[in-house]
Amino acid sequence: MLWIQAVIYTVLPLFFFIKLYKGSYASQRLWFIEWILAAMFIGFIFVLGPWHIFMYYLRYVWLLLFIIVSFISFKKIKPLPKKGPKQDKSNTFSAWLSIVLAIYFGVMMVLGLSGYWLENEDQAIDLAFPLQSGVYAVGHGGSHSSINYHHTHPEQRYAYDILQLNKWGLRARGLTPSELENYNIYNTPIYSPCAGSITEAVDQYEDIPPLQSETDPEDPAGNHVAISCQNADVYIAHIRPGTVTVEEGDEVTEEDVIGKVGNTGNTTEPHLHIHAVRDGEGIPITYGRFLKRNSLVFRE
Repeated sequence: MLWIQAVIYTVLPLFFFIKLYKGSYASQRLWFIEWILAAMFIGFIFVLGPWHIFMYYLRYVWLLLFIIVSFISFKKIKPLPKKGPKQDKSNTFSAWLSIVLAIYFGVMMVLGLSGYWLENEDQAIDLAFPLQSGVYAVGHGGSHSSINYHHTHPEQRYAYDILQLNKWGLRARGLTPSELENYNIYNTPIYSPCAGSITEAVDQYEDIPPLQSETDPEDPAGNHVAISCQNADVYIAHIRPGTVTVEEGDEVTEEDVIGKVGNTGNTTEPHLHIHAVRDGEGIPITYGRFLKRNSLVFRE
């Protein structure tokens, strides 16, 4: 699955760029239809793409290249007639297919963008970011299921999955490494995001090999800690075995170490999962701002 996504996000954009740059169009109208399709596709992958997997900064490279290619291509088609000669059946089919695809990518992009804003901002709690010393990317986050699969689960609808990037904008050494240590975030210390009391502290599960089918749906949080603060329960999950430093009933202050990032529970690779619950409903978490898929957090 990841290899298919890699082709979509790192190869397919080149197809659109080459087609726009070298394409032979009978009219400006046909060019515009192809340009709209390319624009919607680039917007689609820019918003919905999990760029921490394929090289985070590539999303901006594709956006810049699209702008450059669009400018060059537009200059080339300016002498063409607006409507051109009557299209043959193949051109008509191609144009309508491009329109349908453009609508699909455009709708998906808009749905993703709708998850950039909070539906109930007054319920949000502002926490300290639970990781230090690095660059972190949000893999799942936001207020729509297209950019945050947790959003379909009432208690986790505003949950975040957080990963760490290296200097190349990658979350691991390789696309699908089989060793936990090859993921940048693995074994990273986790700090309490708020002052409060520990209501749950579980440290009894072993790490699961990454990208395996051996996830643990019976105990999805794996080793985890729950902190009661700001009239909510904050859950931090998938902690490495043997690293939970707190017990139920303990009092913690902001930025106390509570464990290290692992890969326990229902998870495919090491990451930090965090969500907040109040009265049985998931509530938004902000860190000075509301994060969503592909948001970056820089920590010294």
